[in-house]
Amino acid sequence: MQATIGVLYLPTMPESLVRRPLLPGQVSAVAYIESIGPLWSAVFFGTALALVVAAVRGRGFVNAHIAAAGVSVLYGSSILISAVLTEPPVPVVHGTYATFVGVLHICIAIGCRDRGHR
Repeated sequence: MQATIGVLYLPTMPESLVRRPLLPGQVSAVAYIESIGPLWSAVFFGTALALVVAAVRGRGFVNAHIAAAGVSVLYGSSILISAVLTEPPVPVVHGTYATFVGVLHICIAIGCRDRGHR
């Protein structure tokens, strides 16, 4: 999932795949962060790589899942904050789902830690 979102946010992909157009004068937090550079692609690819490397090496699970959690919660929170600030309000289901995925990564990290994985 992390890699797929990273691909969807590549500058070469159509913008309609990741957002609906906002009314003039409105800016979403997700689009603002993206305007700095291809940060969403970088952070999602980075966490996808960290998760794959942890799986292949058999260690680093806790750190990889904490990083993935941070990115997912940042992304979900950006969507939810933007949903509240736009007029008319936009749907919050994707932001809620992304935030849940972040919480899920924390649960996996705790499970890895409790099983003695590092």
